[in-house]
Amino acid sequence: MNGKLRCVFYVFSGLFLTSLTTAVHGQEMLGISNSNFAGNMGMSLNPSLFVGSPYLNELNYLSGDFFADNDFAYVKRRTRLFSKSLNGEQIPEEQFGDYYTTPPKNMYGSVNLRGPSMIVNKDNYSWGFHTALRSAVSATDVPLHVAKFIKDGLDYDPQHGINYTSTPFRAASAVWAELGGTYGKKIYEKRDKEYLAAAVTVKLLAGFDGFYASFSDFDYIIPSSDVMQVNSVTGEYGHALSDGRDGAASKPFKIRGWGGGLDLGLTYYRKKVHGASDCNKTAEKLKKYNYRAGLSLIDIGMIRFTRQTGVYSFNNNSAYWTGLDSAVFNSTYELDSAISMQFYGDPEASKSASKMNIFLPTALSFQFDYCVTHSVYLNATVVQGVPLSKKYAIVRASQAALSARYETRKWEVALPLTFYEYSKPHLGVALRYWIFVVGTDRLGSFTGIWDATGYDFFFGFKSNFCEPASKRRKKPDCPAYIN
Repeated sequence: MNGKLRCVFYVFSGLFLTSLTTAVHGQEMLGISNSNFAGNMGMSLNPSLFVGSPYLNELNYLSGDFFADNDFAYVKRRTRLFSKSLNGEQIPEEQFGDYYTTPPKNMYGSVNLRGPSMIVNKDNYSWGFHTALRSAVSATDVPLHVAKFIKDGLDYDPQHGINYTSTPFRAASAVWAELGGTYGKKIYEKRDKEYLAAAVTVKLLAGFDGFYASFSDFDYIIPSSDVMQVNSVTGEYGHALSDGRDGAASKPFKIRGWGGGLDLGLTYYRKKVHGASDCNKTAEKLKKYNYRAGLSLIDIGMIRFTRQTGVYSFNNNSAYWTGLDSAVFNSTYELDSAISMQFYGDPEASKSASKMNIFLPTALSFQFDYCVTHSVYLNATVVQGVPLSKKYAIVRASQAALSARYETRKWEVALPLTFYEYSKPHLGVALRYWIFVVGTDRLGSFTGIWDATGYDFFFGFKSNFCEPASKRRKKPDCPAYIN
């Protein structure tokens, strides 16, 4: 079936923008974000982790994380997903499968590209700024039959002629730029015994694209691939996108809204050793602390879209839509008008507002880091999504992770075991050497050993300095003054 025809169904399934997820993904970087040398790559998990870190400053040139996962569709093992993607090869349809079971389905994806950013550490306080381009998408509580139509199209014969009544479901997506400033401070210190740090990140957000859909009732029948009979639909959808009426390109980086956000974090150290952060060979042999515990609330905030924005509402509407096989929509305006015409008999009647809010993927996180030796660490991290709105929020995937890492100032290796939605385990690996970081929390997606329900990849180019330039020039034998 023509991909454009599916858009009609996607709108009323709350997944109008699901097709974008092949280009929009990323999340926690759990293989590197808990490192003492994570710097900017750890601040999105807990902004207070950089206070009192074993470096004076850090420059982040470019880093990024790409993540997507779901509990419905998967790529079968031995598909060579990674090599085929690099070569631009299309994966055959028979290599895709799905978990056709009764529970509602969920999908999450995000990307976080962090550009030029800086951290400065002082004795009692720390500060920094960052730039980023981010995107996130979520679809939650999607009924099984809706997910099946999305994957296999409206021409999936086994579901034809069946009257489906869905439970409430929703979806949301946004693309935005971020300019943030972070300030952290030592709250309490008992030398070589206890240390408590707190930090806050304030973010200015420029929204480019946004979408949401929330439906409490969707009663429908698909008699054939060219007919959709909607007996009743109650809900709404909204988007901030180019409507295409001027014939111009979609302009993905046109600012259509503004917003703000906050990250809050606390980190407690037990027996934090003051001299372990020094730039010398002796410090390399000291345990930095016995253990470290962190608590953070991240991505509190929203974007208000006011330009090229429309909200479309339905209240117990019905329609019998024929001729889907020949329908062509060249713009979002044509699609919105056609839907409104079918349900109201008027191309403009469904539009109920020209402004909308999209809330960020807010989460509460707890991190516990135990220092076994001066270079060996064990970590446990929990990230729990806490959406700030039942309708307009992008939902963050909840995860738990256990990891082990070997860490020095110059290089590091970590092995995280993450539990997506607290159930499905994924093994990952992360490597840091000098200025380069690379890793994944979904190693199986690259090896093809297991079925892949998603993927994750992160990288970074950054420099940590542990002494001022004047002292570095006098210490060419420093164990690794640049990281």
